[in-house]
Amino acid sequence: MSSGTPWANYWNSQNIWTDSALWRRQMQVFVRLSDQVLGYSKDDNVLDFGCGSGHFAELAADVVGTIVCADMSEHYVSLCQKKFATAKNVTVVRVAPDMSDLAVVGEGFTKVLCFSVLHYFAELDHVAAFVRGMQRCCVPGAKLLIADIGSEQRTWKNRFDALTFSLREGMLLPVVSMIYKTWFGDSQYRNVKSEQRYLDIPDGYFDTLGQRLGVRATYLDTQFTINTNYQNVLIEF
Repeated sequence: MSSGTPWANYWNSQNIWTDSALWRRQMQVFVRLSDQVLGYSKDDNVLDFGCGSGHFAELAADVVGTIVCADMSEHYVSLCQKKFATAKNVTVVRVAPDMSDLAVVGEGFTKVLCFSVLHYFAELDHVAAFVRGMQRCCVPGAKLLIADIGSEQRTWKNRFDALTFSLREGMLLPVVSMIYKTWFGDSQYRNVKSEQRYLDIPDGYFDTLGQRLGVRATYLDTQFTINTNYQNVLIEF
């Protein structure tokens, strides 16, 4: 996602998602389900790449050792800097949209999260640059969970599974509320989503990228969110 793209401009300002009850509840569910894959502990140095409002750090700061919240949006970086100003184990940094300065996030990470972010990148090369950057920033044996990778394709089964998931996880009311807000309270989001397609990531892309970088990439069947048509990939360094 390069500076000035419709998605970049949208996420760089106050919007209906900033204080969304759905975002908060979804992150609660994601932390619980992703723990089954990553196994968070006090020994972990975690990077939350694309931190948004910082809900992960709010929920996990007492569970892991340290957290670096990183985002491309000045709006969300500013919000998180204020939110975690007194947090001793949470740091907030801003990265360039073209992935050219990933070293600013630091190093020594044992776990990296990239949750519902990748499909907003502008180019496929930025995805490869991101994974290469994380390989350099992480310790051997570290895990990168790229979750909720957006897709434009959605079947009726996907919609049914999304309803089932939202009911099971107590998310139905926040989902209905957000659908209402996107249709009647945020014309900018509706317009951007209809005009600016998600980044097209080919099937098997991470298998090929993993082989090229010498890392293990695994597509997961685990459903972390209501977006049952989205993909989740675990990369082990």
